[in-house]
Amino acid sequence: MKLVLPDSVSSLQDIRVIVVEVRGYARWYSHDALKKRFDTKHTSEPPVISSATTALMQEWHAGKPVGQASLDKLIAVLEDFETTAPSVAITLAAPPNSGLKKTLVSWCRANIAPTVLVSFEFNTTLLGGMVVRSGSHIYDWSFRRQILEAREHFPEVLRNV
Repeated sequence: MKLVLPDSVSSLQDIRVIVVEVRGYARWYSHDALKKRFDTKHTSEPPVISSATTALMQEWHAGKPVGQASLDKLIAVLEDFETTAPSVAITLAAPPNSGLKKTLVSWCRANIAPTVLVSFEFNTTLLGGMVVRSGSHIYDWSFRRQILEAREHFPEVLRNV
C-alpha cells in the first residue's frame, strides 16, 4: 500500500514520532483485543495520538477495519521510509512560522517528490534568503552570499550614499 504523508509531517523527526505513536497504538490494540477475546469488562481507552498520526492511519486503512497485521505493516513501511525517503534541508535567516513551513513543504512535494522530507534550520548570519541542501548539492540564495560576491563594489556604493 502507498504511504501518503500529510503536509504537517515534513521531517525525519516527524516520521519517528509517528512510528512511536503507531507502536504504542499497536500495543494497546493487541492488549485490548486480548481483553475482548476473554470478555473482560475492563477495556482501556486508546492512547492519545497526534492528528498527523490519526490522519496517516486513516489514510493507510482507507475504511478497512484496523487489525494487528495492518498496524505491523504500517510500522514496517514507516521504518523503511525513514531510511529511503528523499530529503531536503532548508536553512533560513530566522525560524520559519508554520505557514511558511507548510508552503515550502507543499512546494517541495509538488516539484521534487511527493514523499520528500524537509527539515528546517536557521542561521542568522544568512541575513535573508535561504540555503537548500539536497544530497551533496548546496543551493545558496542568501543575502550574505550576494553581499560577499559584490564586496568589491561596496566602497563605490557607500561613496554614493
